[in-house]
Amino acid sequence: MTPTGPLDTEHQVSRREFLALSAAAGGALLLQPGCGSRENAPAEAAGPALVQTGYGYEKWDEILRSILQGFVRNARATSDTFAVCDYRNGTHLENFVTAGGKTCDSVTRILPALAAAVSTPEARKSVEVEGVEYRLEDILHSALSHGTDPRDKDFWRYASPGHSDQRQVESSIVAFSLWLAGDRLLDRFTPQERKNIQDWLASCTKIEVRRNNWALFTAVNHAARLALAERWPEFSGDESFFRADLESIDRMYAGDGWYHDSLEGAEYDYYNFWVFASHTLYWDMLVGERFPDLREKFRNRLKQFLETVPYLFGANGSHILYGRSLIYRWATLTPLVLSYRLGLWPLSTGLLRRICNTNLSFLWQAGAWDEENGCLRESLTPHSSREICESYINNGHPYWGMQAFFTAGFPHDDPFWNAPEEPLPVETADFRKIIPAAGILLQGHKQSGQVEMWQARSSGHYPNKYYNFSYSSHFPFNVGQAEGQVPPDCSLAFSGRHGAYGRRSGTYAGEIVSESEISWQWKTTVGQAEVEADSRVFIDGELQWRVHKVSFGGKERLTASESTYALGLEPGEAAEIHSGGVWEHAASRRSGQAVFIRAIYGFLDHHPLAGFRGREDLNSFCPRAMQASVSAGIDPGGPRLLIAAVYASPSPLPLGRLLEATGKLPPQVAEYAGLEA
Repeated sequence: MTPTGPLDTEHQVSRREFLALSAAAGGALLLQPGCGSRENAPAEAAGPALVQTGYGYEKWDEILRSILQGFVRNARATSDTFAVCDYRNGTHLENFVTAGGKTCDSVTRILPALAAAVSTPEARKSVEVEGVEYRLEDILHSALSHGTDPRDKDFWRYASPGHSDQRQVESSIVAFSLWLAGDRLLDRFTPQERKNIQDWLASCTKIEVRRNNWALFTAVNHAARLALAERWPEFSGDESFFRADLESIDRMYAGDGWYHDSLEGAEYDYYNFWVFASHTLYWDMLVGERFPDLREKFRNRLKQFLETVPYLFGANGSHILYGRSLIYRWATLTPLVLSYRLGLWPLSTGLLRRICNTNLSFLWQAGAWDEENGCLRESLTPHSSREICESYINNGHPYWGMQAFFTAGFPHDDPFWNAPEEPLPVETADFRKIIPAAGILLQGHKQSGQVEMWQARSSGHYPNKYYNFSYSSHFPFNVGQAEGQVPPDCSLAFSGRHGAYGRRSGTYAGEIVSESEISWQWKTTVGQAEVEADSRVFIDGELQWRVHKVSFGGKERLTASESTYALGLEPGEAAEIHSGGVWEHAASRRSGQAVFIRAIYGFLDHHPLAGFRGREDLNSFCPRAMQASVSAGIDPGGPRLLIAAVYASPSPLPLGRLLEATGKLPPQVAEYAGLEA
């Protein structure tokens, strides 16, 4: 019987039951980021009715087909086995390659989508490339049999017995994909081939990796082998090993459904989506019914987490961009679709559709797909900064997002494809939401569709990706560095003689004082001076009142500069700029987005929209981006009081309204600063 909605939450789903409930595939969607363009703007509600995107199975399948065709072309150009793939003009690293130097994770990361399609009779079964039809099951079989055969030229090689290895990461999705593809595929392997797969997977669990999220990769590896051992004697796993893995994951749990990324750190980012939530769901599907106490604990956490998820998405479809590994893109959707299939999605199917359709559309239409080279880009868009990529990113890494195409196993008549979309929280009403354990404050603005995020704390981790005062769904941050320095957008920065520069870029602590107030204590070094700052932001709609008390020693005078969000612009576009005695306003003529900043106290100078150190090409998303600022020269000593009003909106207020709104200090800001309102 074909289900008409998510499964009952209490249902015990075995692999055979799961496969009996699945079949379908993925494609394109409809929203645009707005780096200087009004075209393809988010659908707006007409009266009480939400305008539907109109996207379902066919459009998702369009995207999946394009990605698979690109994979086949590039894999065939690399070898005849489908076990390796070097995408044309892609980055080549040595972290997971064959003895011959060919890339392997470009293959392992596409396996979950292939397996989902193979697992169900209704789904796409082949892809045509240059007149040749390639069966997905054959690709899976070839990749796994050649990649795990130590005698094969494209052998993936065993994981290092002496240190952590990228193969440990990849082994989790290899193992899960093998299980998901099911009996039909596994019966095609000879006993020796199944033993080869077992040996390769086992090599990836020789070393314990329990200080960060990697513990879930080895836990899933063992869980999959235990599940496979029920039928095929070549497989075996170790329950005690994965229990120890899960105990370490417990120590990373903060509360409210959120985890921090390691035992030592305090990073709360999208790894909660593309490892913690997704891989605890994999473990649940594989062996959860054997361990009901563990499963219940993880499911309770998952429910709390999923209930926070919709608040991270803007009306343009973007999740708030911040943190590392952002080129995993729609991997944010992986735990959403997994939980839906298992009956664990706690909200409506219509809301799930809205999140998934708009997010995939936003990222795809922004230029995720490189048509010329037939691959997912290593940058978010064709013209954005390459510095969005971390040192571990190679040509295969963007394909971590292919786990979201677990949807390829959904029946064609599943409500996921055709239930009426329901509005996102930001499309419903203004909101403020606190996630206490993660120290996250979220705010949504219905009129503009913008969602913003403030974090109370973070530990030293990628200084160009975690340390702005706030992040936005509509104003992507500057990620590239100029002369080795992190840009000052949406932050307070200091400069001194001989190019000395500093801003918040290391461990900081703070607290969410209320739904409209957040404070931090932080330090930075500028030349020989150590600057201490006590910063507090008062949130007033899309307007932020930023108050700083700054102290530093030494003899040299510094310049303190407060900057707006980065305003994205198209190539060749001239922003519309207005300047006043103490303020700056800039808007994109094409998108209508605007930024505004006003010196309120302590700041004496104002600076029109400009790139950091003359660079306009530093943005994580847009071809060009610049920020406006106010500044002041300050002498050693302190504390020195600095106050600025900062505003950004995709649908901005008129300049006159902004000047009126910032003409008088709000009482609570004045009280905190010790000034008269």
